[in-house]
Amino acid sequence: MKIFFFFILIISLNFTGCIKKDTSPIVARVGSVVLTLDELNTKIPQEYYGYISQEQIADYVKQWINNQILYQEAKRLKIDKEKPIKERLQRMKEDILSAELISRNAIPLEEIKVPDSLIEQYYNENKSKFIREKSVVKYVQIVCDNAVTAWKVRAIITPDNFMTLASQYSKVPPPSKITDIPYVKIDELPPELSFEISNTKINGTTNVIKTDLGFCIARVLDKQPKGTQATLEEAKEEIISILASKMQNAALEKLVSSIRSRMIVEVNLDNLKLLQKNASTPIKDLQENDEKDSLASPQKEN
Repeated sequence: MKIFFFFILIISLNFTGCIKKDTSPIVARVGSVVLTLDELNTKIPQEYYGYISQEQIADYVKQWINNQILYQEAKRLKIDKEKPIKERLQRMKEDILSAELISRNAIPLEEIKVPDSLIEQYYNENKSKFIREKSVVKYVQIVCDNAVTAWKVRAIITPDNFMTLASQYSKVPPPSKITDIPYVKIDELPPELSFEISNTKINGTTNVIKTDLGFCIARVLDKQPKGTQATLEEAKEEIISILASKMQNAALEKLVSSIRSRMIVEVNLDNLKLLQKNASTPIKDLQENDEKDSLASPQKEN
């Protein structure tokens, strides 16, 4: 992330040099273009000040100077007036402005609220997509600070009193309901816990296990092997991501459609035959795929 920021900073500094007079101290000058201290400060977010050294900032300034030298020389040579370069600059401008319009209108994925009813519906209609890729287990544990307490608890544990003892002795609060306990991938558990759980039958209780959290006693509630059907809860986050992306794309399509309805849009895909005879996708198929969009837009009269 920091490397990405450094790259953006260097690029942004190329476009912030001032020609007009400024009261801020000048950090660097190339010809009539100057980089002021205020401009440099505005390009560095406050949260990065603890990570960027004076030496790094000096490197950015040197890079700004080098880029300005090259940029001004390219302008002197009128490279920006050459047709291929003008076309590339125009494409960059179009991409940047289009992306900015999307950014200003799009709802961030994390802010999109997907109704539970849609999540359940998608799961029921696409169960075959949600197959476990690894073996999983559902378990509850009691974690004690010392081995003496853990073995004392282990000696009196039964399937009926496990949750009660967990509430009394465990420093890791147990879930209020068994149904709230999620499945977890066995190979993602600590090795010592994974080994004991793998060798314990369903509804069985492990011996005391020393882990980083403390001295653990686990009761295995269920196990499911790789290749079995994942539950809705296991698939929920993935489904939310899928549906949120669909909702975001639908909103974008609605935005484009709304803007498009105010414009004259002409599509002549048959002319693609003149561009390439051996197209990978038949022109007929492209034309059919575009018909829906064409119906939503006024057609230019010839």
